[in-house]
Amino acid sequence: MKSDLPLAQRVLPPTLLAVAVALAAAIPAVSNRWFYYWDDSAAAFAPGWHTIGERILSGSWPTLVPQLWAGGNITAEALYGTYNPVLLGESVLIALVPNLAVGMTLVKMQFMALLAVGVYLVARQYGASRSMAFVAGFAMPFAGYTLYFDASSWASGLIAFAWIPHVWWSTRASALGRVNPLVPIAFGALAMTTGNPYGAVGVAVVYLAVIAECVAIRRFRGIRSLVVSGVSILLLSLIVYLPLLFTTDVSVRTQSGVRNDGALRPDLGDLVNASAPSHLPFVTAFGHPSMTVPIAYLAWFLIPLAPWIRWSALRNLGRSGVSLIVFGALYAVLLLGPSNLWLFRWPARLIEYGQLPVLVAVAVALSPGLHRSRWQLRSALTAALLVLGFYLSWSSVPDEALTHLAALGVAAALCSVAIVVARQWPRALAAVLVAGGVLVLTMQTNLWFTGNDNVTAWKFPRQVAFLQDKFAGRYPGTTFAIGDPENIAENDPTGQWGDILFGSTWQPAGVDAVNSYAGISYNDFVEALCLNYYGGVKCPDAVDRLLIKSPGTGTSWLDAMRIATVVVQNSGPYGAEHALDSLPAADWAVTPEHGVTVGRRITPLPWPDGRLSATTPGLEVGADVAATDTRETVRYTGSGTATFALLAWPGWTATVDGRAVPTQASEGGLLQVQLPPSAAEGSTLTISFAPPGSALGWTLVGVGAVLAVLQGVAYEVTRRRRTGTDEGAPTSDDEPAAEGAPGRPVSATPPPTR
Repeated sequence: MKSDLPLAQRVLPPTLLAVAVALAAAIPAVSNRWFYYWDDSAAAFAPGWHTIGERILSGSWPTLVPQLWAGGNITAEALYGTYNPVLLGESVLIALVPNLAVGMTLVKMQFMALLAVGVYLVARQYGASRSMAFVAGFAMPFAGYTLYFDASSWASGLIAFAWIPHVWWSTRASALGRVNPLVPIAFGALAMTTGNPYGAVGVAVVYLAVIAECVAIRRFRGIRSLVVSGVSILLLSLIVYLPLLFTTDVSVRTQSGVRNDGALRPDLGDLVNASAPSHLPFVTAFGHPSMTVPIAYLAWFLIPLAPWIRWSALRNLGRSGVSLIVFGALYAVLLLGPSNLWLFRWPARLIEYGQLPVLVAVAVALSPGLHRSRWQLRSALTAALLVLGFYLSWSSVPDEALTHLAALGVAAALCSVAIVVARQWPRALAAVLVAGGVLVLTMQTNLWFTGNDNVTAWKFPRQVAFLQDKFAGRYPGTTFAIGDPENIAENDPTGQWGDILFGSTWQPAGVDAVNSYAGISYNDFVEALCLNYYGGVKCPDAVDRLLIKSPGTGTSWLDAMRIATVVVQNSGPYGAEHALDSLPAADWAVTPEHGVTVGRRITPLPWPDGRLSATTPGLEVGADVAATDTRETVRYTGSGTATFALLAWPGWTATVDGRAVPTQASEGGLLQVQLPPSAAEGSTLTISFAPPGSALGWTLVGVGAVLAVLQGVAYEVTRRRRTGTDEGAPTSDDEPAAEGAPGRPVSATPPPTR
């Protein structure tokens, strides 16, 4: 059954909401132009998506980018979302925008708006008025964790979470027979194929919550539909996670089990203080004893105005409120759990998921307006709650006392205005709540907490043209950079960001650097060369490591990796201008430069058209050609071991004259092939890469797509058969057809009379 509201009334509010959120999202960048180009967004996602976008624009679909080495297994990294059509489009956008920070900001604004609209639709479905659903939708993207961690730093988390409200409203509507199951299948697949495991968990929790509601309202047909659509989503999405699963044996992401080290683990007191704009939970995070940003903040009005909110309106939800309770309860359990649970870590990442049903419930309770009676008592309770919020904030981080006092003053003033407006002009209450949110956002991001100091505030150059002007051509060929950001002063008086980079930013700069951001990494390789996850090198003996023999290759790491340029940070513990004195003078020219010392290979490497780097005696190579990132051919005579300047990721296969031969990894992780004796006229070795599990994954995608289409067609056939006969009439296990429409809660019992 379709909503009887005019199209304009259904489309205009969420459209205005999306625009309002996108505009408000610019506020943090007023005082901090780096706000959305922060931490992993700068070191991994912006340059990673730029590289993926360039590959797509050149006509190829990236599965492996060998030049990124430990960070180059794009499909196994999963978080880049190469199986997600929306993220592929966003990658192209970032590749086309000349400023990496601007490109990331545009992407994040889109998903913040998408998140807001999703929350609006969920709130409407549970019975919230349009104005209060608007308030809920506006609040969610600017909640503390969502804004300062996901939107500012961890882009993959924002993108995955943005789809969850859409999965929720569409799944619930489908279970009630109001929406074709293809809609939640599409949203669920988009959430799952972001590659973010927390998004995958979110989809599962949505389905559990809606199934619980179907049980409560005795709509068993909806459960059958949910099981089928859920299986479809799973089959469509497993292809994203299979490469990661089959790569864990060589990666650093092998930890499992349960432990609690307190990292990013909020406690109950932090979670309930959700309206104090300055509350900094005393939670350990990346070397800081407490948070430097208010990650538990949700909405300024939620706690102080609690005495005025008509909580009795939640009774109108009836048994349909079960899904809100189940969703919230499951995340409450996870939030208060240990810091590490199997492959999942840092429960703070789940704060926004736990806040989602709270916002929806508050929107429903706010819809009838605030109480007007007993205003003296309610005002006293509001004052007490404001003071309590201040006290909890102060007791957590007393050093920020002035900020806490300022936040108390702002919150008190906003509450006073809201109470007066609710009494005199009740229809304007939503505008006050939203305007208050804008004010708090402005104060938080422009005065109190301009950036998330718990994570790394990379200050890479943002203009792609500038990067390429500074680096492309300056560091030719495969480049190994030895440095660490710890060696750069906070204000960088030496201007080192024009000499050295970290993360995957080398690629947009036009440099094929071994250093890259590696989420899963290749364990043996990074241990041998002392590389960390962002491509930094802390070991003082880093140059010596390059000069020793790479195990099993018979040659140095420099030659086994076909390194043409070595860059050493002068301010680090590596020997400064003399760091590269040990390079063979006959093969290398060493030049001290502004902030770095650079060694450039002056003798050519063999086999310049490919990645072959070493052979054993008895093996003669006639030609080596790397046709693409994932395919290479070698013409040879004799027999022996061939080593390639490639990491031996699972997924590499080899054939000799069409016959399969095994591949192997050297002790340091380089790809090797033991070549059998060649034919008299010579033989051809072909190596190629395909993400492990691809054949199985695509088969499952096909099965999932067929199942989804069959379910969608069956829904349409059934709907058309009912049209004109029993549409709108209750069936044996259905609720009345009028219930479940946007703005009206689904309930097994009629709402109480007001």
